[in-house]
Amino acid sequence: MPGGVLGEVQFLSISTAAGDTTLVAAQGANTKIRVIGFALVPAASAVVNFFSGTGGTALTGAMTLTAPIWVESAAFGVFETAVNTLLNLHQTGAVQISGWLLWCTVT
Repeated sequence: MPGGVLGEVQFLSISTAAGDTTLVAAQGANTKIRVIGFALVPAASAVVNFFSGTGGTALTGAMTLTAPIWVESAAFGVFETAVNTLLNLHQTGAVQISGWLLWCTVT
């Protein structure tokens, strides 16, 4: 991933059964959202993707969750949004998804 100035790591919980959920709002001009780690726990089988913007660019492929998933890369991050773009979690269906997200800004 390209370099940049990293902001302080932020933590948030995930709890949704919606098709699209804004996890992190756009952070402003010239600022990206970098995901450092996440865990997702589905209540039942679910298919999810992370997107840069709602209906925007896919940051992951479709992930079929039948059990919890935990991904972390403290050194560089896992993926990041485009500048001034929100981070969206999209799922097909309406299964309860719980978990957590570690993220920071990149300018």
